[in-house]
Amino acid sequence: MRWWSVAVVAVVMATAAEGARVLMLSPFLTKSHRVFFIAVAEALAARNHTVTYLTGLKATTKPSSNIHEVFVPNVNVFTNLSTNSLFNVDMVTVTHYFGPYMPKACADALSSQEMQRIQEEEFDVVVMSAFGAECFYPYIHSLQVPYIHMSANGMFGVYNYMAGNPHFSSLVINRLLDLEYPMTLVDRLFNTVIEIGGITWCTWDLYPRVEEECRKRHLWTEDAPSLTEMSLNGSLFIINSVQSLETPIVPYVPTVVHAGGLHCRPPQPLPQDLEEWVAGAGDSGFIFFSVGTVVNSSFIPEKHRNALLRVFASLEQRVLWKWDQDTMKDLPPNVRLARWLPQQDILGHPRLCLFISHGGLLSIQEATYHGVPLLGLPVYMDQYYNLRQVQRQGWGRVLRWEDLAFDTLRQNILDLIHDSRVRQKVLQRREVMRDQPMPMGRWVSYWVEYVIRHGGAPHLRSPALTMPWYQLYNVDVWLVVVVVVVLVVAVVALLTFKLLLALWSYLSSFRKRKQE
Repeated sequence: MRWWSVAVVAVVMATAAEGARVLMLSPFLTKSHRVFFIAVAEALAARNHTVTYLTGLKATTKPSSNIHEVFVPNVNVFTNLSTNSLFNVDMVTVTHYFGPYMPKACADALSSQEMQRIQEEEFDVVVMSAFGAECFYPYIHSLQVPYIHMSANGMFGVYNYMAGNPHFSSLVINRLLDLEYPMTLVDRLFNTVIEIGGITWCTWDLYPRVEEECRKRHLWTEDAPSLTEMSLNGSLFIINSVQSLETPIVPYVPTVVHAGGLHCRPPQPLPQDLEEWVAGAGDSGFIFFSVGTVVNSSFIPEKHRNALLRVFASLEQRVLWKWDQDTMKDLPPNVRLARWLPQQDILGHPRLCLFISHGGLLSIQEATYHGVPLLGLPVYMDQYYNLRQVQRQGWGRVLRWEDLAFDTLRQNILDLIHDSRVRQKVLQRREVMRDQPMPMGRWVSYWVEYVIRHGGAPHLRSPALTMPWYQLYNVDVWLVVVVVVVLVVAVVALLTFKLLLALWSYLSSFRKRKQE
């Protein structure tokens, strides 16, 4: 009857993840981050799973019937942030803004009426944002189900630490830094300090404050492990990155699941009035300009807006500008404004010749998927890193706002439009991005289902999660090697010195006897 037992187990394992109940937690996120999270939810819903999605950002479009969105008001720190305060600021400024608000905002989400109603339900797996959902760990612990971390960015800093993923700060630039690759000695030193600083800030400052806030409000169960311990117990780490396009290529443990480009799709026809306007551009084509969804384009300083308008007016191409107001003074006749635009349908249009972007990760992925050269004007955070990568990969350029002038902007636009090497490079990268073993939605769903079928898949967990950093990177081994080498060199040097001293003494006494 052995074959029967094996067959039963196989059937149970194969059906264990069918129609699973998934809880997704991301109380803090931007509009662009929501695109990635919803794409994952849609992929799971397409596999007949039911997704309960708790979010701090109200939906603007209706998701699939299998997705139940639960909106928690007044907790999303991104929506409480003045949009122009993020314009051209550094990582430290943003961290100082978010740091004080995170513990209370997370505890508010956990104690909300919406979350209380969710706690009455049962789930098979939890998919949680790797940043901003830390206070939900004790609730997840009480569920006794596997949980999966997810990031709308790639792996860096504390994320590698949480996944037990080997990380080399000599190779990979922190996404919040504006450094060139390959890095100099000073760059590698700075990059390493920032990586260590980020991990230290999370584990020794942010996590303790979150746990303290939750315990003070009696939201943290007594039997729950520490926040740091639970942050290392996730079954998977889903990231928004295309592994085959990463440069440089780096190693990953099996629990890191690449889902970059999940939201990308073939273009649909443009609205009729917009299609007619695009067709009017003729063979010269048109340029699409957008600074994303976090920063309002009307906050662009006047001197920069004037420089943009002067350059756009001098071009033979038409320019489609995503602008958050209905009108703009001094608008050239070849420029069209719109509050909202179907970005992927525009990027996939055959008459589009250039995308001028702020450099958000999703926009860069969409430009790659549709094969469009890119000119970057980074605004904040990881956009500097993203656009440095684009420029180094040869399918776009990056221009700082402070360097924005008529000649430099116009020349960069013309170079990118007319350089056949740029077009060839972006088309090559498009083919690499699309050449995947299976559709990305199916890939992500497979791994979530795998975790459910195998009870959290502990057999995939990296042993690096339980090793001290000095053992993982053999710091103690190299210290022993250095000490042994130093001792050997010291002993050899001492013996050599004594031998030379004895020889000198012998020669001195020999000369003395000869003189006598």
